[in-house]
Amino acid sequence: MKRLIGVIVILSVVAIASATALAPKATNTLTTIDSVPTRQQIDEAFSDSSQTPLQNLASLATDPQNATDVGIRLRAIHALAKYCASTPCVDSDVAHQSLKTVIQDNAHEITGSKVLLLRAGIETLGAMRLSSDSDFLVVQMSLLDHPSRDIRAATARALSDICNGASAITPLRVRYSHELTEQVKLAISEALRILGQCSSNP
Repeated sequence: MKRLIGVIVILSVVAIASATALAPKATNTLTTIDSVPTRQQIDEAFSDSSQTPLQNLASLATDPQNATDVGIRLRAIHALAKYCASTPCVDSDVAHQSLKTVIQDNAHEITGSKVLLLRAGIETLGAMRLSSDSDFLVVQMSLLDHPSRDIRAATARALSDICNGASAITPLRVRYSHELTEQVKLAISEALRILGQCSSNP
């Protein structure tokens, strides 16, 4: 019986690995360290896939089984910013929803690779510049109060990228008033400066 259970576990692991395996050209594109792949390069990397490049990136980024290499997932998360169907991005867009899933799934992580995934999701969400994301990051996810200083700093920078001063300025000021880490205080100060300009130049 124990042997049968062991075989089932091994087969399950193999099945997961097979499901998440990437074609060599996709792996090569999403593991380069000396350049950021363009949308054209990503499209080409998934040209033999039965799914669209966006579907592939969304699957890699959100990967509920965490079976994909972290480096590939980070590249996939950042690449999602290139795949909004419209400019600016809309909330219902697959790329946008995938990033929110990444953030929600990792919001309570405080150490390890999942914090890197959370940070990448926050940074990329900021790059999409959807004004409603200020409330998502601050109110729904409370990421300005995250235990990780890197996540708090990344959230401040993302809020400055989103440029929605009406929603972000007060929470940032509150966080600054009791923030103890200089790295985060500098990120908040810079975010407040940028958001002040956003508010005066709507």
